[in-house]
Amino acid sequence: MAPVYSVAVIQFEPKMFKPLALEENHATAESYIRAAAERGCCLAVLPEYHLTSWEPSNPGFRKACVESASYLPRYQELARQLDISIVPGTICEPLPTQDTDGSVELGNVAYFIAAGTGDICGRYQKKNLWHTERPHLTSSGHVPHSAFDTPLRHADGRSVRAGMLICWDLGFPEAFRALIADGADIIIIPSWWFPDDLSDDALGINPQSERVYLESATTLRAFENTAAIVFSNAGGLSSVTMPVQGCLGRLGLGEEKMLVADVDLKVLEVAEENYKVRQDIGSRGWHYGYTISKGST
Repeated sequence: MAPVYSVAVIQFEPKMFKPLALEENHATAESYIRAAAERGCCLAVLPEYHLTSWEPSNPGFRKACVESASYLPRYQELARQLDISIVPGTICEPLPTQDTDGSVELGNVAYFIAAGTGDICGRYQKKNLWHTERPHLTSSGHVPHSAFDTPLRHADGRSVRAGMLICWDLGFPEAFRALIADGADIIIIPSWWFPDDLSDDALGINPQSERVYLESATTLRAFENTAAIVFSNAGGLSSVTMPVQGCLGRLGLGEEKMLVADVDLKVLEVAEENYKVRQDIGSRGWHYGYTISKGST
């Protein structure tokens, strides 16, 4: 039988923690991760900006972002201590490049930390920045989306491969195709997406627009990519969705809560047997250009 893995999606909203209060927010995150480990979860996922919140107009924001990088080793120690893999939302961290005026550029980065060892299995810098992020953050640009091996295992012993995206990346199907072309079984998405992020004109047309978007997109991406989608959103509607099954669980708006869902790898196999999405993408000369065999014609 294919393994079944329990995954914890942690949702705590900005109104429930203090902006730029890194230590307090980390303590909240740690308490949830410990609860997830006690429930036997193999993976805990936190929302985007969970340490700092998104406060770019605050004079202390950039300093808090630089300081937040120091929390990564603490999450690594938790992963070793609790034997649970952790995606600690995102950390806005200084990049090795500098602006022309000498100021440090910031990247919005997600990490996958391995259970038991605390090793970093994967790192992803947000590519598709939301409009209000662009004056403050640097995109990963043309760096390719790539999947990575995790400590989880298929029934035949192969490593379960994961990919990571961040928030507005959800709106770009191309990102998901690139990840499954690289073998991703699970795609993890920390997010800071709120139901009122649209203009008054858009909300006047449909006040429920972003609920429809998030519920539809997370489910559709699971089906069209035969992958598990783990979505942890500070703005609510965090979920785990699967092909064939659909949504395994979704949190509400305004909730501080942890969702635990069982991801059955057999379901992913059944989905691929039926839809053959990966088979088509991996075929020689695949007409959309996403190929597992990179240089095939």
